[in-house]
Parts: sequence; structure tokens; C-alpha cells
Amino acid sequence: MAKTHTLVDNFNDNTTDAAKWIVQAGGGAQVAEANQRLEIWPRPHLAGTNGGGYRSTGLFDFSDSAVSVEVVRALAAPTGASTYLSVGPDGSNELYISIEEGMVRALADAGGSSFSYGKVPYDPARHRWLRMRHETDAVAGADVVYYETSADGVVWEVLAAPTPPIAVTSLYAYLGARTYAAVPRPGLAVFDNFNVQDTGRARRLDERRLSARDVRIEAAELAAARHHEEHANNNDEVNYPERLLAGSYSKSLKHDALGDPDPGSYATLLRALESRDPADFEEIILASSTALKLTNPQAGLTFDIAGPDAQAFTLPPAPRFDSEVAAHEAGELYWMAVARDVWFGSYATDAGTANTIVKRAIDSLNAEFPRFGGTVTVTAQNLFRGIYPGEQVGPYVSQFLLKGNNDPRKGRNANAGYISYGSREIDQRQHTAEVGLDYLTTFSTWLDAQNGVDFRGQDDLYMAQKLFIRSLRDGATFVHFDQVLDAYYNAAWILMSEPTGNQLTTSGAGRPQIDMEFPKDQGNPYDPPSTALDSRTQAPFATFGPPHLLQALVEVLGRALRAVWYQKWFVHRRLRPEEYGGRVHNHITGSRTYPLNTSITTSLSSGGLAPYFGNTGEKFPSSYLLPQAYPEGAPTHPAYGAGHATGSGALVTILKAFFDESKAIENPLQASSDGLSLVAYTGADAAQMTVGGELNKLAGNIALFRNAAGVHWRSDYTESLPFGEDIAIGLLQEISLGFNEDDAFFELTKFDGQKIRIFDGKVEPVIV
Repeated sequence: MAKTHTLVDNFNDNTTDAAKWIVQAGGGAQVAEANQRLEIWPRPHLAGTNGGGYRSTGLFDFSDSAVSVEVVRALAAPTGASTYLSVGPDGSNELYISIEEGMVRALADAGGSSFSYGKVPYDPARHRWLRMRHETDAVAGADVVYYETSADGVVWEVLAAPTPPIAVTSLYAYLGARTYAAVPRPGLAVFDNFNVQDTGRARRLDERRLSARDVRIEAAELAAARHHEEHANNNDEVNYPERLLAGSYSKSLKHDALGDPDPGSYATLLRALESRDPADFEEIILASSTALKLTNPQAGLTFDIAGPDAQAFTLPPAPRFDSEVAAHEAGELYWMAVARDVWFGSYATDAGTANTIVKRAIDSLNAEFPRFGGTVTVTAQNLFRGIYPGEQVGPYVSQFLLKGNNDPRKGRNANAGYISYGSREIDQRQHTAEVGLDYLTTFSTWLDAQNGVDFRGQDDLYMAQKLFIRSLRDGATFVHFDQVLDAYYNAAWILMSEPTGNQLTTSGAGRPQIDMEFPKDQGNPYDPPSTALDSRTQAPFATFGPPHLLQALVEVLGRALRAVWYQKWFVHRRLRPEEYGGRVHNHITGSRTYPLNTSITTSLSSGGLAPYFGNTGEKFPSSYLLPQAYPEGAPTHPAYGAGHATGSGALVTILKAFFDESKAIENPLQASSDGLSLVAYTGADAAQMTVGGELNKLAGNIALFRNAAGVHWRSDYTESLPFGEDIAIGLLQEISLGFNEDDAFFELTKFDGQKIRIFDGKVEPVIV
């Protein structure tokens, strides 16, 4: 019988080798070789076990042999998920090394018993390779299985070395990923190089002028040690030869009469992206000499001097144009367009009232579009909301987008909505877009927008009074004119300035920026939560104080945007929802057919969305286009990832690193139905609201308000927030190398719920 180490596959042919492997998939999981690797996508929100992978076609002799694999990416979920390599005669008797619960674990099952031999906190770089190796000790008459990990597939660390509880001479080899609970974002598992040795990158060794040099060298080495995962897209540029480029972004390029991209014009874009020659970008053929210019396609080629490189991290492939997921995401976007003017405070009441927009949207998302990417079952409390901790607690809008500061010097309470910027103020209210005004709902105007006609600046704003954010349209207005940073600078000033005492009265309030309501982070060496560990002689300022925080916010945003711009232009080039809506319109009207999943066309033609669209539509008659909240529609750069969402993920990570996330939010508020005032939120979950949860909600609001405008997809939000978080953590790692203060660190809770500590360039999980 052949030895296990003779089973070799580098997955470069993008096809399952049936002579080597049997595909195992359950619960609707996707298991396939793509992008010269093995990719496994368990379904989200599915209770019970779902997932899969490969099992060797035949049995192998594991004695004095080995199995190894490169784990390019483990499942993202911190709990309820496992990414594993195993050998055994069956699923009940096996040796396996698994990445789960934030750990790499050495495990075995035999005869109904389970064995755990060791575990260490999982580090994607340090544990990029997994191996199990068997050795027979002829002298002692015993055998040993070495569970091992490696950063480069060359130098191995032993995790455990037990005697195997099963016979090892006739075993199958397995590799796979699965969830065993309802996980909202299981993510993607990626394997490569099964029993194929691949050498890692050589790492340079590490020394006031020379010390500064050494710290910078150390930061550079930390950055260089980050493995740059290969970038891969969903291949939509070549997936549909009968409708070439129908699934690709093309605004401001040339199009035919039905709005499909012109291949010649698109080819000039690809040529520039491939060559990276600045001159070629100037030769891209746009729809006309007056077409809107493409937004900054070279940004992702920039080298940053600090923080992760713009190409260090990658996003998983976006849902395909023809997929059920894309259609279901579109279904949610159509419902968000219909519901733009519904007051958030009426969702609960409307959900119980027949034929309201909210009731119909909930029913449709549950029945017609359950794979839209949000929480299922959909309720009034989670409708159009994000999936990360805190986003579904309390009112829809984050307190950091509504409240101001209590400032007794100015005679203002937090419910007045004025944020103290020192002696100045920022009003949380805004001139919002007029109710009921939507754009690009006629085909001729839509087609003009695809060809770069400039409709910017034609917004009709409500100028009579400024209003608090009370609806999706109000939120969409905010993220139309901001620069991403706005809301997070505001949040920083709220957190830095709010004094102790009741936020709704100036009586008994402390001193702004001195007697602080919101404690700093646990790792602040001068002023951690409570006073027991305060410095006796020093206070934070340029480090761990307000200027340090504000500096970090600006620094991380630029890096996050350059990283996501590389994803947009050089990797994914995903079409905008408005472009997808054009394909839907053409398909339903019979102008042209496309490989669309029927769920969206059926809903618009005869299902839940039909009362609002098309010939009998009460809101958008004679059109199946996705109504846009902005006159110009989407901007002139691709959808995936999202700039606002990536920036938001990075910015809230910085805020969480500087403040105590566990601090409760007192006196939560929401906008009144007319938006003129803030009123008390009295929901049963009001007492559960925390700083960390409201910061996560702030990130979700900013990202999903772009969806409400019709310019982004749900998965743009879902994947971009953690993407931005990764960039911020990388920057914080490098910042932590330079501290002079003893025992200083950053501690924060990630979007996946895992708490981490960052110190001395390291990132380690905090075991609660």
C-alpha cells in the first residue's frame, strides 16, 4: 500500500483529480478548486454541521510517513468552525490537527473516545503549514505521531507527540472546513500544496539615531513577515462568453445601446491594470471626452512607509453575477430603496401590520431572498442591519451619529446633538435629501450615467431645517457628502470630551475633557479604567492621549483606502448594484437575456417586489432598475471592497484600541419621526448597549447607508469591515514597537467577537 506522503496535489489545475480525491460537501457548502487552490465556503446562519472538503480516493499507509498542507486561510468564525487536516479509516477514528476556537489543536478520535494532546493560540503566519508525521521507534517498540506547524513549510514546531490511539497502516487522508453551529460569517477556507514543499520567504535579521533605525527595521521586518496571500476574483470577466463582461464594472467606459460594456474600451482598462504603466492609464478609452473620470485606479500601487502594504491583505472572491447570493443581495437592495423614507422607529409597529413596506420586506427577505447575507430569520429588530456584535442591539442608528456632548459651559445637553470640538461645535443634524426623490429610474438616464454623464450636484436637499438621521434616506445623504473620517472624528471627540454625570442635564456634570465619562483602554499606561493603576505623576497626551488617537485615525484611513482600492481595480472589478439593475431591467423587459438567478426577476415580476416596480408598480412604474439615492448613482470605481466599509472597519478598530469597549451607554436616544429632535429609546435591550457595540454599529451604519443609497452590496459591507480591521491591527502592531512606557498595550474586541492584545509587535488572543 502506498505511503500517505506519496499523495501529492498542488491544486494548480483548478479541477478535482478524481483519481486522488472524493469531494465531500454538506449543508449547501461549496467545495471546489479555483485560483490554483482548494476553496471551501460553508453556508452562513446554518444550524448543525455544514462544510466539506476532500477525502482521498484510496487508503494509504501512514506508518513512517506524513501528511502536510498549506493553510492559506482558515475559516473566519472564532467559534463554531473548524479548518482541519486528518487521517483515519473513517470519521469516528482519526488523527487530526484542527484550527478552531482561536487555537491550533492536536486531536484524535478512537473507539468512541476523544483525545486532546495540545493546543496553542492560532497565528495565521506562524501556523501557515500543518503536518502530522508518524515515526516507529524500533528500539522501544512504540510509535509516535508528531503534530507539527510551520511558518514556511521548512522549519517545523512540534505541537504534540502522542502514541496514536488507532492503527496507522490503512487510512484515508482528509482536509476540509466546516461549521457546527449557526455562524453569521463563516468565511472561506483555502488550502494549497498538499504534501508539496514550498519554501517561505527569507527574513532579514535585526540595531537615539541608531535605535530609531532599529525600530524602523523591526517594523519593516514585521511587515515583510506578513505573507501576502494571492489575490483571486470570481472570474466574472470570463464566466459568461455569451454576455461578455455583463458581470463587470464599467461606468464611464463605452457601452452598447443596452448598457453592456464595450469590450474594446474595457480592454484598454485591463491593459493599464496589467502593465501598471502610468502612461497606459492615460490611454484608457472612456465613453466620451466629457465622461466622468475613473476614480484613482493607481492608488493601490502606492507603497506606504508604515503599516501593512496596500497589497498585504486580500478579500475573498465576490459572489458571482449569476449566483443566488448576488440575486438575494440585490433583493435586499431593492427593498432598501422602497423603504428609504420609513422611520426607523416605526419598524417594530409596521412589522406587525399587514401590507406595510416593512412587513412585506421582512416576509420577502425570509421567503424569497434568505441568502442575502443578513441575519435570518429577519425581524423588525435586525431588518437592514449588520451582523457584527452590537449592531442589532438598541435603536438602528448608533449613538455616535445622534448624540452630542454634555457641556455645562455652553449650557448644552447630549440630546441637543452638538459635539464639542473644544470651543467650537459640530451639529449632528444635517440638511438631508428630500423625501421621495430617487434617481436613474428611467432607462435613458440610467444609460447616460453608465456612459459617464455628470449628474453630480443635482441633489434636492431639504433646506428648511436640519434633521437627525431618522431613515435610510437620511443615512444615505450623510455618506454621500462625507469623507469617511467625519463620523469617526466626531465619535473620538464625543469619547474624549463627555464629562461624568447625567448626559441629559448639565446639573452636576463634570468638566469636559477632564472628568471623563468614557474610560480609556485597559492597556493605557497612564489612565486605564478605574484609578487603581493610574500613573502617579504623568498624564497621556502625545502617546495614549487625544493627539495620538486623532493621528492614528487619519493614518489608518489612508492606508485602508489604498488597500481596498487595489482590491477594487486590480483584483475584483465587481459591478455596482445599479449596473446589475440594468441587466435585470433588460432581462425582464425582454431587451436582452442574462444568466441571472431567477429569484430577483421573479420577485420583481410577480413576487414580493412586484407591487412597487414595473407596469403596475406604485413607486417605480415601468422600471425594474434599482432606484438610486444620488443623481449620479454610484461613483466611478468598482464596488468590491467598499471604501466606506473598509475605512469604517479600520477607524472603529483604532477607537476600540483607545477606549474601554465595555462601558455602558446611558440614556440611549433615537431620532423622532420628523427628525427634529432626539427622543428616548426604551427598548428592552437599552441596558445592553456598550461603547464597543455602538462603535461596531457606527461602522455598520456608515457601510450599510451606502447600500441604502443603492451603490453597494451586502457582501461589500460584510467582507470590508474585517478587511479594514486587519489593516488597523497591522498598523497598531507597528505602533506598539515604539513605546517607551512599561506594560503598554492595546486591547480590543474584533468584529468576530475575539478579544486580542497588541504589544511589542505581537497580536495575541485574550482568553476570557
